[in-house]
Amino acid sequence: MAHSNHMIYQVAGIAAVSLLTACSTQQQDVNLQEVGVSHELARFRKEHFGQVRYNLFFSIPESRQEPVRGKAVIQLSLKEKLPLIIDFRGDASQVASVLLNGGEVPYEVKNEHIIIPAERSVVGENKVSVEFTPADQSLNRRDEFLYTLLVPDRARTAFPCFDQPDMKSLFTLTLEVPEAWQAVTNGAIEKTDTLSVPGRKLISFRETEPLSTYLFAFTAGKFIRETYTRDGREISLYHRETDPKKVAQCPEIASEVFDALTWLEDYTAILYPFAKYDLIILPGFQFGGMEHTGATFYTDRRMFLNENPTLNEQLSRSALIAHETAHMWFGDYVTMQWFDDVWTKEVFANYFASQIVEPLYPGVNHALNFMQDYIPPAYAEDRTAGANPIKQELDNLRNAGLVYGNIIYDKSPVVLEMLIKKMGKESFRKGIQEYLKTYAYGNASWEGLIGILDKYTDDDLSGWSHIWVNEKGMPEIAASIVGNSLVVSQKDPFGRGLNWPQDLTYLIVPKTGEPEEISVSFGRNSNSIRKKLKTVPEEGSFIIPNTDGKGYGFFRLNEADAKACAAYLSVCENELLRGSLLITLYENLLNRTISPESYMEAMLNYLPKEDNSLLFSAALGYIGNCQRLFPADAAPLEKTLGQIVATSSVPQHRLQAFRSYRSIAESPEAIAALYDLWKKQQAPAGCSLSENDYISLSYTLALHLPKQADEIINSQQSRITNPDRKREYAFIFPSVSPHKEVRDSVFASLLVAENRRVEPWASAALANLNHPSRQKEAVAYIRPALEAMQEVQRTGDIFFPTAWVRALLSGHTSPEARAEVDAFFASHPDYPPMLANKIRQQANHLYIIEH
Repeated sequence: MAHSNHMIYQVAGIAAVSLLTACSTQQQDVNLQEVGVSHELARFRKEHFGQVRYNLFFSIPESRQEPVRGKAVIQLSLKEKLPLIIDFRGDASQVASVLLNGGEVPYEVKNEHIIIPAERSVVGENKVSVEFTPADQSLNRRDEFLYTLLVPDRARTAFPCFDQPDMKSLFTLTLEVPEAWQAVTNGAIEKTDTLSVPGRKLISFRETEPLSTYLFAFTAGKFIRETYTRDGREISLYHRETDPKKVAQCPEIASEVFDALTWLEDYTAILYPFAKYDLIILPGFQFGGMEHTGATFYTDRRMFLNENPTLNEQLSRSALIAHETAHMWFGDYVTMQWFDDVWTKEVFANYFASQIVEPLYPGVNHALNFMQDYIPPAYAEDRTAGANPIKQELDNLRNAGLVYGNIIYDKSPVVLEMLIKKMGKESFRKGIQEYLKTYAYGNASWEGLIGILDKYTDDDLSGWSHIWVNEKGMPEIAASIVGNSLVVSQKDPFGRGLNWPQDLTYLIVPKTGEPEEISVSFGRNSNSIRKKLKTVPEEGSFIIPNTDGKGYGFFRLNEADAKACAAYLSVCENELLRGSLLITLYENLLNRTISPESYMEAMLNYLPKEDNSLLFSAALGYIGNCQRLFPADAAPLEKTLGQIVATSSVPQHRLQAFRSYRSIAESPEAIAALYDLWKKQQAPAGCSLSENDYISLSYTLALHLPKQADEIINSQQSRITNPDRKREYAFIFPSVSPHKEVRDSVFASLLVAENRRVEPWASAALANLNHPSRQKEAVAYIRPALEAMQEVQRTGDIFFPTAWVRALLSGHTSPEARAEVDAFFASHPDYPPMLANKIRQQANHLYIIEH
């Protein structure tokens, strides 16, 4: 063994020299000392490695304590003799053997690569065979099932590959699994062998269409399979749910998949471009969904709705299904070249999801839904010191997960809507169809798309795109009445002198008479516009900005306008205007243009009168945030919510108000009432509480009633019957323990990567540890948890760093918590910028609170 290692070490030098020689002839510089997949390495391989095919085998034991074994056969062609640089995130001990073209070759495992020297490769076809043990990180192994999750660059943790999105390849898979298990992957099952290995079965799958490595996936385990057909198309749905009321939702879920496929085929004029569409609903899945072709994964939390779901929950599920289905065309059929353009798949998935959902809910104000879905979460990051552009620079795929966030998911659809307005819907559609046909089964960039769309409009899309796509932040916009004119100005909060081109609408509301609507258009070079009014406003008139909700920025109100807008909220009949006002008032609360006291007073006056469910839900969220960020006597809020629970004529408003009441309840009377309700499992009249509601309530009660915490937890645990949910509860409940030593132990365990494998559970536990009622003690967790952020990024999936720091900080409002964040950054002056932005985004509230 020592001799073998010595041989590999000596060959490493040859490999490095050969590579540098090859690169120098091509005027390329690939640094193999860099961990991960650098942009330089990706370009080198894309240029020189062609016709890649993978034939993969995994042997999966029933016990997750036993290792999975794997074998990868990689075929590729070379035009000249070059070193083979294959990505594999593991150490040398995980590589059992490496063969090239049937013979043993020297190799080195270094910086997440398996390197074979150039003199061993041949011009033309090469076949590399690697036997290996994959890391469990991306296999997501649980009792009775596992699933891969390889986005954005985690395929190399599961098998040796060229882990970059622009090297699309064909995949063939064989799985050896326990006899009672089922398995699903991108391709359809070709054959099943139950005889070769006693007690096991071999499942062979057909070759896929060209896929990027992050889109390859499989799952195996004990699942229930449901199959549905419509118009000759068949899909299968796999799940582990045991609640009959939830299982009964499967036909509806399948129906919405069929609807989305039909809509997209019609819009794009391209038939579904893959062999099959199956979906797997997974307990504790860390994303909402993931768009693997032929094996799309969804989380059970979003797909199986509670009994009597709210409109928001229904819309959320429909949008999720539409989003993942849109990815089949936008992301899978045409994929970005590099993950700096990952937003180009997410913007289309989210935008088209909003269009697909519209006909399913004819009674919903979809312009309002679009605004509420995308603008508030975009502002939540864009208003902070951690703001980032939609398109971010990315030098290495190991940081690709940090590109993801609200900016690419939520700001980008708002920007796309502006683009479509500039072009016209039909011209945009023609451009999109050309884009898909041009890059079919290939890779594209945003610049490539803009180049195509430019043919269909006279506007300067490149200049417009630079401001909205390549620059961070948003304008601060102010309006005032000067004489007989409305003056609107914008400024760049980052001091770069940028001007954002966009169309805005304003309403001048006089003390008497009819309001006057004014349209304002900012160009790329304008920062102030003056529009003459039809009549000179009298004293007491006020300005409402962004009346159609399509503008993007911080619309600063002066004190008088803020007060008048808050009062107008309760008398305004226009739903879209009310929605825009809700957003504007909340942003002005955070900027302290309006005081928390007057804001809360206005909102509590407005909330009981609101009959639109989307607006009611948004207002509840804003009120809860106001109470959390600017703590005040909760009695008025408890009273208002209690009245809504008892008297609202809209059942879902009763349920939503109850959930909000549960989350803010502080008074002994409120806690006692909640305990009685939980103990008897007797929901308030008109409310239908789900198992999840009672589980959440048990956590709340354990936090507020420490002497009864053990009884509450034990009782709730005995009520849960689904085995997956029992495991989840067993993991989370120690985080609400009344005993500090237990909570400290939970926190210490979360610092170990293995204990964070089920990321939604880990996030929930960390949030409980940092609950507002415990923040004084929990301040001690802040620094250690922030110190762990780089490891959390390295070992977690793309959304987990944000989820981790949100769970850590959102319950804190104290100056001590802010001091901990400041001290962390002071001790890390060179902290990685993308990761620092994630922290600053989630810590922003600590810097707007006046201490």
